Amino acid sequence: MKTYTMESAVANFDELMEDAQKGLTIYIIGSDGREYELILKRMPENKPRKPGMFKGQIKIAEDFDDPLPEFEPYMK
Repeated sequence: MKTYTMESAVANFDELMEDAQKGLTIYIIGSDGREYELILKRMPENKPRKPGMFKGQIKIAEDFDDPLPEFEPYMK
């Protein structure tokens, strides 16, 4: 666990990021006195998309292309 003021966190941002990547908990004390925690959040891996994977799961209504009743006054 490491604690920094906002000013020292800005000055040592690269060090903070390295420490967070190592799993250390980083606390930053803001100018208002509040304490903020810097945590590492791992993003899920992007899996390659497979063509056709949603085939049959999307249904389009028969009246999809019909005019909307709300627009009748504008269509006259």
